[in-house]
Amino acid sequence: MKSVSVFIGAIFGFVLLALILYGFYFLFEYVSNQFGTLEPQLKTMTIIATIVAFFCAAIIASGLKASSPNNVSTEKENLYQRFLVLLCERINQSTGGNGQLVASEFIGLEQQLALHGSSRVIAAYLNLRRLTKQEGKFGDDAIELLQKLLVEMRTDIGRKEQKLNKSDVLDLLFGRH
Repeated sequence: MKSVSVFIGAIFGFVLLALILYGFYFLFEYVSNQFGTLEPQLKTMTIIATIVAFFCAAIIASGLKASSPNNVSTEKENLYQRFLVLLCERINQSTGGNGQLVASEFIGLEQQLALHGSSRVIAAYLNLRRLTKQEGKFGDDAIELLQKLLVEMRTDIGRKEQKLNKSDVLDLLFGRH
């Protein structure tokens, strides 16, 4: 069975290679027809230079596309940053005068999170919100869920490292020294 699949794969590879070479042949013919009035040596050099220039332009264009900043991820980073700042303020806030302002601003960020956040980030936040409403305070279980929320946010914006020291992260989030 394995030899049959290897044979079929090899045949498919050769057919694909033949199609690619066939395409290059027609590209060469098309370009040579465009320069049909030139001398044979000049015509050959012009054809080769044109094809090389075409492939160089394709490579440069793909490189520029890959290196251009992704506005969507930048918007997500800004949203997640503002969301974490207000979440930490909301956790730290005591019953004071600016609690209502933080709450109204936080509702707007929750709405933006619902629109732009990944499903895993939204699920992690909802788990945290349910737990804090159920317990009425921000306890050790909520700290674990806050760390999970932060890891999901970092994953969503492309950060690969997942091992975070819980106490260091909380010190950074809550501005502890």
